[in-house]
Amino acid sequence: MVNYDQAEGFVDYTSRDVWRDYVKSQVTPLWRDTLILKEFLENLTNEFQGLSLNNVGEEDLPLLLGGVVPSREEVYRRNSLAKLYSRFFGLKLSDLQSWVLGGGVVGGEMKVVVEETSFTRFINELFKWLDRAVRYQTLVEYKEPTVPYDELKKDPQKLKVLVSNFYQAALGISANYNYHTFFLWSTRQIPYKFMEAAYPRIDQMMGFLQREFGLAELKWNAPFSEDSELYNEYMIWCFPEYNPRSEGKSFGGAICKASEVIWENIRKGYSPTDLENTLSTLFSRVPDLKKEYVECVKERAAGKYYSCIYYRGLSAAEQRSAVGEANRTIMEMLDEISPQLFVGLAKISYVGDDYFSFATV
Repeated sequence: MVNYDQAEGFVDYTSRDVWRDYVKSQVTPLWRDTLILKEFLENLTNEFQGLSLNNVGEEDLPLLLGGVVPSREEVYRRNSLAKLYSRFFGLKLSDLQSWVLGGGVVGGEMKVVVEETSFTRFINELFKWLDRAVRYQTLVEYKEPTVPYDELKKDPQKLKVLVSNFYQAALGISANYNYHTFFLWSTRQIPYKFMEAAYPRIDQMMGFLQREFGLAELKWNAPFSEDSELYNEYMIWCFPEYNPRSEGKSFGGAICKASEVIWENIRKGYSPTDLENTLSTLFSRVPDLKKEYVECVKERAAGKYYSCIYYRGLSAAEQRSAVGEANRTIMEMLDEISPQLFVGLAKISYVGDDYFSFATV
């Protein structure tokens, strides 16, 4: 078992100032950039959705047609402004092909549409959790930024810088590269015994984690006396978003959910995903974050994965019918799956009166 107090460069998880700096320098900047992009899209939609091309101001035509080449099979030049707006924000002509086939003649009832893209879907999904995280913490004061809509619309370079800052901050806050986020991710569903083994000074932090980040007990029908050492060791702690019995809201859980959204979106498929293709227009490399994380931690995840653990008293088994016959205890089986819960390769999906269900992440 890795003791993270001995890990070189690991975050001082007992320091309130360290966590304040994390919120101030990493969480709120990403929240701010995500909010600006979200509201930029909303303003773009309000201004252009359903507008006739003939009514688009001359200064805004490049957003739709800048770098469009009617004579080519690929209508967008590689670094065209119209391609940027189309791929990232869904701003386009309702029938660009007709405009192309018409030789670029502006005509008739050609309409402008703003459609959902993989990028805007990512923005909206991520903002939901970042906004919760920011609002469910008291370490740092925050205020919503002013959205420089006209400035961004007039200066493509500033818009690209905003997108780049957002992307780099999203990578930087992921559990792959951020020890603060990894700490929260590793404590989102875990028995106290295993949490203490990984973080020997955790008792100095428990009150803070509960008050500031929302860590709480996941109630289960533990077959131990409440005043026993076993009861304390196998008390399961979790963030409310990861409590299968009573889901709630917290800073810690929202950060973990935001990390999952980042993993779900910044990834690779059997063939390039739509978002991967979109990001590749601005960034030379798009990593597969979840795959990279799993490959990094799987060697640390000793023990065993179980889809279910049934128990009666201290006896336990993977099937209800085998409880009492398998010569296993609930403590042994929880010890075996705890490493996978810790690194996040497994999660508790349901808690019954006499069993746990688990799922892979």
